[in-house]
Amino acid sequence: MKLFKYYKKAALYPSLFVLFFSLIHSLIANYESNGLTDYSAILMSIITSFIFTLLMSLLSLSIFLNKINRLYKSLTWNVLSWFLLPLFYLAIVFIHDLKIRLKYDFGFGDDFIFLFIMILPYIISLCWTFIKYREKITSSQIA
Repeated sequence: MKLFKYYKKAALYPSLFVLFFSLIHSLIANYESNGLTDYSAILMSIITSFIFTLLMSLLSLSIFLNKINRLYKSLTWNVLSWFLLPLFYLAIVFIHDLKIRLKYDFGFGDDFIFLFIMILPYIISLCWTFIKYREKITSSQIA
């Protein structure tokens, strides 16, 4: 079972997507109210996106735990090894952002869209690759 192709689709492709669209978003967004120059705002967005994608790629390495025979056979262990670390981190980032927004009454503007640009591709790709992985396992066990 080649897990690298699932890792590539679950972590690396979404990372490229996030980096590209966060760059586009930072070029379009208006940062005048933050007291930042355009260049520093774009640079800050790119660095934030890069660190986020690096963390997500590292946390998604837990997909390779499915090479262990004991984990490979169990749906529960498959789900935990596939989703636990990446989704836990995404949940922490999202909940922290919501707490700050509600506490200081920031509202849900461009920076909230930036957060969704960073989170949504990973959720979609993790779910999609897990479904494809489970289909492959069940079809190989039936045959």
